[in-house]
Amino acid sequence: MLARIETLLDGLKQVSNDVAHDLRTPLSRLRQRFEAVRRSTPSIADYETLVDRSVEDMDALLEMFTAMLRIAEIEATTRTSGFLDVDLSDVLQTVLEVYEPLATGKSQVLTGSIAPKLFVRGDRELLTQLFANLVENAIKHTPSGSRIAVEAIQSSGVVEAVVADTGSGIPEAERGKVFRRFYRLEPSRSVPGSGLGLSLVAAIAALHEIEIILADNRPGLRVQLRFPPNKRVIC
Repeated sequence: MLARIETLLDGLKQVSNDVAHDLRTPLSRLRQRFEAVRRSTPSIADYETLVDRSVEDMDALLEMFTAMLRIAEIEATTRTSGFLDVDLSDVLQTVLEVYEPLATGKSQVLTGSIAPKLFVRGDRELLTQLFANLVENAIKHTPSGSRIAVEAIQSSGVVEAVVADTGSGIPEAERGKVFRRFYRLEPSRSVPGSGLGLSLVAAIAALHEIEIILADNRPGLRVQLRFPPNKRVIC
């Protein structure tokens, strides 16, 4: 129990530091813009540009806080009595349909190889969010021409799903850190985002007791999700 408390306190300290760091950048940028306009003789166009960019920064801040609240809400949930049998095959097909246009727009190929009637116990909305985040993350952080594959099978009553891409992947030394809130790999810092997408994935996976394994896709990243054995699996 003491070890658990120490871990939670260390995590809280890390989150506090990361929040302060990630808030400072957009707030400093906002202040600099207003200061620059105040010291100049701005035109109407300058004011419009200021407003547009400031709204973008504020939207990013609101998105960050919304994600943090969502993660906290999921982590505080311990009751799983409301879980139902969810057709994971249908969930994954829906995610593929939603994100295929986005991948096509980046000249990427999004494919699926999903066995039918894969049922798991869980919350359909949260599981959809989990896989949507993984697919969106793969699209966002891989270059044009990349291939992104979503696969799902059942073996001995255990459902396994995979989201794999052919991008640059994640160095092995970094894989244990990417689920931390606000943690971003150096190449990703130029890409819009809050660094909370994988933290949300981790929170949903923990609630559902899903094991997450990050591996080298040679090239790219392979995210494997192993659901707990389900005695109520429908074949």
